[in-house]
Amino acid sequence: MSRLIRSNDNRALTELYARYSSKLLGFFMKMFKGDVAKSQDFLQDIFVRIIEKKHLFDTDKRFYSWVFTIASNMCKTEFRKPFLMSISNDDIEHENLMVSDDNLSDKKSFKRLLKQKVHRLDYNHKAVFILRFNEKFSLKEIADITETSVGTVKSRLFYATKKITKELQEYNPKNDSNLFKIN
Repeated sequence: MSRLIRSNDNRALTELYARYSSKLLGFFMKMFKGDVAKSQDFLQDIFVRIIEKKHLFDTDKRFYSWVFTIASNMCKTEFRKPFLMSISNDDIEHENLMVSDDNLSDKKSFKRLLKQKVHRLDYNHKAVFILRFNEKFSLKEIADITETSVGTVKSRLFYATKKITKELQEYNPKNDSNLFKIN
């Protein structure tokens, strides 16, 4: 990043893209429910912003945290936009099929349902959950990225995890009363 700031070196930008594009694309994909086109647009936009705002980067800090701060803010702005959400009967039937799936050991079913529950969280809870459990950021880094305190990050993680855990109770073997029942 220092080379890019000093001399507008295209090789420096190419190196930054090579190092961080796949992580950023993965973050955007998780934030936007797997919408590839939107995620790729956001990936392009973030690198344009890096070029335009390179003078704002503090070379004493980590680039990784700085770029994820930008990505998080871009998502926050996008989630604030008003939109019309239409739910078709197919979507409702699909979700009901997912919930009533009898094969609790099916990891794919669980992962799919977990993704649905994460995507339904409000922006603040979803962002900290993804940054912590998918991107493996520390609590301090998440606080820096989301521009909040560590206490706020802990609180949001607690409530996000609590909500997801409550909604996925059917996958808890302790709740299966027939597990050790002898007929």
